[in-house]
Amino acid sequence: MRLYHYLESKWALDDIRRRRLKLSKIDDMNDPYEWKCVRSDHQQSQLALEQTEKTVVDTTSVLCFGRSWNNILMWSHYADRHKGICLGFDVLDEMTRPVAYVSEVQIVGNLMVERRSDFPTEQGLQMIDRLLGAKYSGWSYEEEIRVHGEREEIDESGHYFVEFSNRLKLKEVIAGARFPFSRKPIEEALRGYTEYVEIIKATRCPTRFEIVEDQDEFR
Repeated sequence: MRLYHYLESKWALDDIRRRRLKLSKIDDMNDPYEWKCVRSDHQQSQLALEQTEKTVVDTTSVLCFGRSWNNILMWSHYADRHKGICLGFDVLDEMTRPVAYVSEVQIVGNLMVERRSDFPTEQGLQMIDRLLGAKYSGWSYEEEIRVHGEREEIDESGHYFVEFSNRLKLKEVIAGARFPFSRKPIEEALRGYTEYVEIIKATRCPTRFEIVEDQDEFR
C-alpha cells in the first residue's frame, strides 16, 4: 500500500538521510481525545480502561500516514504551509490500520466479567479495539492510516524511531508547492540509496482547488 507522511523540510531531509521515521507517542498527538472516545459509566470498568490506556501509552507508538500526497490541508497543517516535504512509502498492508472517524464519545456500561473483575468481556475487548483505531470525525480530512508499533530506537532527543526497511520502503519525495529550495538538498539526502526514489515537485493548479505535480523541470 502506498502511503504518505507530511513533514517540515528539515525533518524530512533528516529522516531521509538517517533512513528512519519518528514514532508518535499516543499521549503527545494533536487530538486530545486520543484513547478517550469510549467512556464507561461503571466505575470499575472506567478505571480498567484508564489503566489499559496507561499501559498502551507506555509501550506503544504510532506512525501516521495519509492516503494521498496532494491533500491541501495536510500540506498546510503538517508540512510547514506547503514549504515542506511529503514522503511516499510502500507499507505492507497487514501492518496498516485505517482510522474510524466517529462523531460522539461512546458511553458503555459494565465491561467486566462477573466475579472476575480483572478480566474484560468480549465487549471490553471491542472497546479496546475502538480506542486504538477511532478519532473524532472532525479529523476525517486526514484520511489517516496508522501503523502501531513497539518502540525500537531512541536518540539523543529522547524520541523513538523506526528504520526504513522492506516493510517501510521510501519510494517518493514530494517537495511542496512553496518549497524554497532546489532539488539538490533532496538528492544529497538520498545519496547512498540503492533503489530508485522518485523526486516530485508539487504546485498549485491554477484552475481548480487542487495540488498537482509540477510539469516544469525541478532543478
